[in-house]
Amino acid sequence: MPALDMNMKYMEKYLGQTIKPRDFDLFWKKQKDLADNLELDYRITNKNFNNNNGNYYEINFRGIDGANIYAKYIRPNTEEKVPTVLEFHDYKKASRSWHHLTRYIGVNYSVVAMDCRGQGGKSEDLGNIKGSTVCGNLINGLDDVKENMYYCKVYLDAYILSRIVEELESTDKSRMIAFGKGQGAAIALVVSSLNKNIKKCSMQYPFLCDFKRVYDMDLDVDAYEGLRYYFRWFDPMHLRGKEVFEKLGYIDIVNFANKLNCEILMGTALLDTICPPSTQYAVYNNLNCNKKHIIFPKYDHELNNFFENENLKFMRFL
Repeated sequence: MPALDMNMKYMEKYLGQTIKPRDFDLFWKKQKDLADNLELDYRITNKNFNNNNGNYYEINFRGIDGANIYAKYIRPNTEEKVPTVLEFHDYKKASRSWHHLTRYIGVNYSVVAMDCRGQGGKSEDLGNIKGSTVCGNLINGLDDVKENMYYCKVYLDAYILSRIVEELESTDKSRMIAFGKGQGAAIALVVSSLNKNIKKCSMQYPFLCDFKRVYDMDLDVDAYEGLRYYFRWFDPMHLRGKEVFEKLGYIDIVNFANKLNCEILMGTALLDTICPPSTQYAVYNNLNCNKKHIIFPKYDHELNNFFENENLKFMRFL
């Protein structure tokens, strides 16, 4: 167990320090209703890779605030409806390459992989928010109305995409899967809480959880650096600490965890200093569904082929 985090016996019972806003459930019901009432606006464009085993497409759709959001879509060359994976990428990155995503058609699955707005891919972020944007998306919109917080928009973009996926001709709506790593794991969890047609959710080292714990551990660097800079710039004596962390509670995935009723696979690396293990346990311990947690004692926030192998088995529908 790394010296930076708590003892395993405490982690296995740890529920987190996350503050759940009193109107959290009502807020997200309204946001989901807003997304449900939007007319789906998307176009699908063919990509020709001369692969007789699969068909390749680009999806461009209107996000929650009108931004153009981009996703890759690959389906096996078959007329039957097949399981579909919604894949979400880690922070500051983009959807994986066409070559990488082609692996799904090897098991006769479709895949749709979204680029998060304003990060390393093709999705746009319209901005137009109050407050600082210079030190990461975590605090983007924190001084605006909560609907304008960056991750509120990303979560709803992903939910809208899940509705589009339900309409795709290859999709078997009874066999939908959400999968992601880091940031992508957080998005996968939230989408699975909003769309009950998602039957399996796979998460590796989830980000966006138990912010106060990260801050107290002085690991508010790298992906969480916005927390440190926000307090240094705007609340150096922490007079608004409770208020700030309560507002962040609207996007903290610990508060979504008990809303899932799908099957869960989660992988945690105990040497992870980007997404501390205790924060991941806070998510896992708040899940009240069929779940499995795989622990890797000597791995950090990195590619893990052993988790990939377990994930392949998990994604099977019997």
